[in-house]
Amino acid sequence: MKKNPFFPIRLFSWFIRRQVFLCILWFCIVHIGIVVWLQARSDVSVTELHLMEQVVLICFLLSFVVFTSVSFLTTTRLVIPLGRLIEKTKRLRKMPFDIEEADERVEFQADVPGEWSELERALNKLGRELRQKTIRLSREKTELRAVMSDISEAVLAVNRDRRLLFYNSQLAVLFDLKGMNSDRSMSEILRSPDVLEAYNETLETGKAIRTVVTIDVPNERLPRVFQLAVGPLRKKHNQEVYGAVGVFHDITELKQAERVRIDFVANVSHELRTPLTSIHGYLQTIRQDVEEKRFDQLDPFIKIVDGNVDRLRRLVEDLLDLSSLESGKALHIETVPLRELTQSVLDQLQFRDHVLKLNFEAETLLADPQRLSQVLRNLLENAVRYVPKGRTIEVSWRELPDGGVALHVRDDGPGIPQEHHSRLFERFYRIDESRSRSFGGTGIGLSIVKHIMQRHGGSVRLQSVAGEGSEFICQFPSQIESQS
Repeated sequence: MKKNPFFPIRLFSWFIRRQVFLCILWFCIVHIGIVVWLQARSDVSVTELHLMEQVVLICFLLSFVVFTSVSFLTTTRLVIPLGRLIEKTKRLRKMPFDIEEADERVEFQADVPGEWSELERALNKLGRELRQKTIRLSREKTELRAVMSDISEAVLAVNRDRRLLFYNSQLAVLFDLKGMNSDRSMSEILRSPDVLEAYNETLETGKAIRTVVTIDVPNERLPRVFQLAVGPLRKKHNQEVYGAVGVFHDITELKQAERVRIDFVANVSHELRTPLTSIHGYLQTIRQDVEEKRFDQLDPFIKIVDGNVDRLRRLVEDLLDLSSLESGKALHIETVPLRELTQSVLDQLQFRDHVLKLNFEAETLLADPQRLSQVLRNLLENAVRYVPKGRTIEVSWRELPDGGVALHVRDDGPGIPQEHHSRLFERFYRIDESRSRSFGGTGIGLSIVKHIMQRHGGSVRLQSVAGEGSEFICQFPSQIESQS
């Protein structure tokens, strides 16, 4: 249904009332003047005078009607275009998108006064430009919002009063800002002095700042490390700084990886230096004994050297295995008979009067047989190494409800205290350094197990209480792919 055009009734009525009032006033003055002039003439009879007064009155009434009609039509022609312009201006003020293309092309007819026509053309042009700019700004705002939401870094912008201008969803999730009023102070959500100092320096100097900050994040036990880049926001016309925007790049994992790398190099250096020092010392002793022709002590020294060489060999092999797993080398997936694989691993180990139990609820597993054998061997070597003689070691292969298979290696040994569980699968982590080395462990067997399980798309976990034994559980999925 087409809406009736706006009509400026107040302006119309005011103009008509003014015209009518002036017309009546003018006619009354002229009528009185003519009547007085006629009565002053001596050559006019009374009858003629009354007749002339009636004729003048009728002429004045007719003139009044004509004048009023002309004024009405003229006023209508003037205020109708004004009403259309007022209506269009209201739509412009309300929302530029409400102006239809057809309305934008409407012009006055040729008989409309040129000033009104020029005004409407200018208003149409203004409306088109405003509409185009609003559409462009809306599109840019939508694109910017999409970009800000999709980037992985948190973004925060503040004005010179340190109040929030905008922030993206990553920052809202990171610092739990959902439902928070945007007109908040930056210090209310970020209490890190380093962050506040970086923003303050940018706002005061107008220079970009890059720094590394540590921030306590809600609902997380440990703080996170961010590389913070803060840049100024400037006005286009005079380059005045009106705010600052910062990008928080989370480098917590990079810092952790760097720390792990440093610890790894330090541990490898220590692990290599210990047997090499022993080998070097005993070789010096053997050389002196040979020079002095004392051969009765050579055999035990050579055995010690051979033991340290064997330890170095095993350490290098484990490091190469770990490097191969981390480099993403493809797995050779095939159907593995679990009974044969388990027996093959058992034949390679020397049990110290342990009670061995086997349980096969699952007969086959889709996996890399070499890596699967490595997992079982490392777990059993740890059990044999730390479980006292005469205790029980149980190996169980069980089917999972989702079609996968779980390997359980359980013992009734001394168990592992709870405080060591979170770090037990780290490289070179040992519960008792001296006891582990005396048993010949390299310290990275469980780390290899963890990496092998991750490459198979599975997981490994520990269930243990100090003094009540330990159980390592490796879960393999039903469909295994090589994980890079």
